[in-house]
Amino acid sequence: METEREDGAEEAINRVLAAEREAAEAVRRCEQQAAALREETHAKARRLAERTDARMGRLRTRIEEQTAQQVAVLRASAEEIRNRPVQEDARRARLPQAVARLAARLTGEAP
Repeated sequence: METEREDGAEEAINRVLAAEREAAEAVRRCEQQAAALREETHAKARRLAERTDARMGRLRTRIEEQTAQQVAVLRASAEEIRNRPVQEDARRARLPQAVARLAARLTGEAP
């Protein structure tokens, strides 16, 4: 009878030890899966950052090109304005009439 009890106790201990081994193996597999998932997530984040950097670079280049074009147009317009001949004679001819109208308005006289 004593041997049966010992055999039963030994079997129970062996079952507990086997369950511990299985649990330890399950924990090890979970840790491996977590590590793989973490690396996969980091890799996705790196790829996303690289794509974002590339897009931002293209956007920055496009904005710089558009700005340079707009500045060139503004400079050309300014140059054109600077090079226009001044219509000084026409302005001088109209000045006495404008002064007379203003004086008449200020004094209440008819122009």
